[in-house]
Amino acid sequence: MITRDSFLGNDDIEEFVSDLKEWPNSSCGNDHITHNVSPFVSFYFLYDSKHYLDTSLLMVDIHEQFERLTGNPYLVGTHPDSERPHPYGSKRLPDLREFARKNGPVASRIAACTGRLHRRRSEGT
Repeated sequence: MITRDSFLGNDDIEEFVSDLKEWPNSSCGNDHITHNVSPFVSFYFLYDSKHYLDTSLLMVDIHEQFERLTGNPYLVGTHPDSERPHPYGSKRLPDLREFARKNGPVASRIAACTGRLHRRRSEGT
């Protein structure tokens, strides 16, 4: 017979559900295991810094294709330097390819966009 113990007790589950109602990007756990729930998508890539421009331009391509694949256009974009939100497509948001070319390998975060009008409700922590 196989016995399984849940790492979340009933009180933990109730607290986690309460946290999720407050903020949909939450986690629950202990020193050994963590359970995360997030409606947001983050992509992290390790690459040779000698190829930063090729990688950055490829990431812009993937970013644009992801928007097309979901069928839900972005509504808000975050400026990569100031991190201020602007309507997606605004002249205040730089062309991401040009931004990658001008800013070199320090431009680790070149795109942050959302399909929600209220940025506080859609930004990951």
